[in-house]
Amino acid sequence: MPKELTPRRTAERRTLPTDGREVERGSERAGVARERKMEVREPDRRRGALLRELVPELALLGGAVYLFVVAGDFTARQQPGQLGPAFWPRLAAVGLAVALLVRIFQTVRAHGRPVVREVSEFDDIGGEPARVHWRSAAIAMGLAFGYVLATMFLGYMFATIAFLGAFIWFGGQRTWHVPLVAVAGGLLMTYVFVGVVYVSVPTGVGVFDTITVAFYELVGIQ
Repeated sequence: MPKELTPRRTAERRTLPTDGREVERGSERAGVARERKMEVREPDRRRGALLRELVPELALLGGAVYLFVVAGDFTARQQPGQLGPAFWPRLAAVGLAVALLVRIFQTVRAHGRPVVREVSEFDDIGGEPARVHWRSAAIAMGLAFGYVLATMFLGYMFATIAFLGAFIWFGGQRTWHVPLVAVAGGLLMTYVFVGVVYVSVPTGVGVFDTITVAFYELVGIQ
């Protein structure tokens, strides 16, 4: 006789026991989600609020236009075959004006919309006064004033090399390659300002003037 087939029971769905870490992670994520607070700041709808918000951009835009106009007087000193001393100031003025126009457009577009931000735990720290390192600030100011005075006697190239070296040294980087970085940076900045941007910088007095002029002739700066 044929055997009677009994229907098989479907396997019950079993889950492995958890060690509790997944439950803790889920509760932590849920707690973080509950602790997140959102803050909505309504825009200033008073008359003239948009104009007051755009005062810095408009002032800088006026300065960029003034710089572009004033730089036009430098074209009289332009030599044939060169960009001229007016090219770089005008290029900088145009770039600044374009960036300011983009910023003004973004401000006008966002004006009148509420600002939604997440309240951070660090918002309560804003009232704490920041610690000022007066010794470091005094050294930085002394280096800046000394750099300006040194350019009149040492010339721009040697003053820049000395300034970069001292600034890096007092900044904490006291390694053997600091003088190499200072010399390379000073020579590169001198070439860019004199040979590319056509800015007249002081060459110093005495032997500093002689070495600076020799460097100009070596790299082909007239």
